[in-house]
Amino acid sequence: MGELRIEYIDKNITLFGGMKILKDFMDRIEIYEDLKKVDLAYPKSNAGYDPIEIIKSFWLSIFVGASRYIHADWLRADKSLQEIFELKRMLSLSTYSRFFHKFSLKRNNEVFPKIQRLFLKRIDIDSLTIDLESTVITRYGNQEGAKVGYNPKKPGRLSHHPLIAFPL
Repeated sequence: MGELRIEYIDKNITLFGGMKILKDFMDRIEIYEDLKKVDLAYPKSNAGYDPIEIIKSFWLSIFVGASRYIHADWLRADKSLQEIFELKRMLSLSTYSRFFHKFSLKRNNEVFPKIQRLFLKRIDIDSLTIDLESTVITRYGNQEGAKVGYNPKKPGRLSHHPLIAFPL
């Protein structure tokens, strides 16, 4: 039998090296240029983070599986992934929370349809088929927008009933 060789290196590594393909795609379609064209709630302080950096960091968290703000903290130690996406650092839960609390329903309705139109122009597709699905998310406590409505597993409980779109 051969001898098992163990070697240590001083280079950063990541589980998410395949994300480089996504980064290259995002660079090619220039999505960050589109974000500069909408009202993203820029900070009033010189010490505030650039909203595009916040969104880039947040998207990266989602791309690798985060489903809550706190999950984004997992990536704060992944220097390779930050390097791939050209981030100085991954931001904290409180940074995301403060940023997204600046968005009202009015601002959402002004910003996100515009971003969507710009994005779809960039990827240059003639038609798109979207499958719409609905789901019920039971909420506990007093979460904003939660209402009593259709909830087959917990009738009478507060819940959200989002529609989710999947391109086919």
